[in-house]
Amino acid sequence: MKKLVKIPLILLGILLGFFVVTFTVYIFNLDMKMMTFIEPLLEKWYNSREHDQYL
Repeated sequence: MKKLVKIPLILLGILLGFFVVTFTVYIFNLDMKMMTFIEPLLEKWYNSREHDQYL
């Protein structure tokens, strides 16, 4: 009987933790703040590629 109670509680804890993390990212706009650090690296990589000018 303990397993029947323990498994849903573990699942609930995981889902609650996931919600708290994603809600924090949403409230503080952390995804866009992180992109300010990643964007220069992506631009450097993209600009170093050879591009086909005849599309």
